[in-house]
Amino acid sequence: MTSTISAWERPAYFVDEQVSGPFRHWRHEHRFDAAPHAGATLMTDIVDFSAPAGLLGRLADRLVLRRHMTHLINVRNRHLKTTLER
Repeated sequence: MTSTISAWERPAYFVDEQVSGPFRHWRHEHRFDAAPHAGATLMTDIVDFSAPAGLLGRLADRLVLRRHMTHLINVRNRHLKTTLER
């Protein structure tokens, strides 16, 4: 997938959107807020995407893709948390 940073407001958020790749539409917003305890940051992912291939894509999205993408984002976030908190 090739994406571009389509919006940003440092240090609060940035958005990457698919330029070319496997999805009909992909938009991923990364928000950064101060966490309740001092010196920490809370990152929130807001992902909006749709599968290609019309009805078949919507069916795959409902049966498999949403769950799979949620899992991938969660794995990525756990890796980031572990790496950044060292």
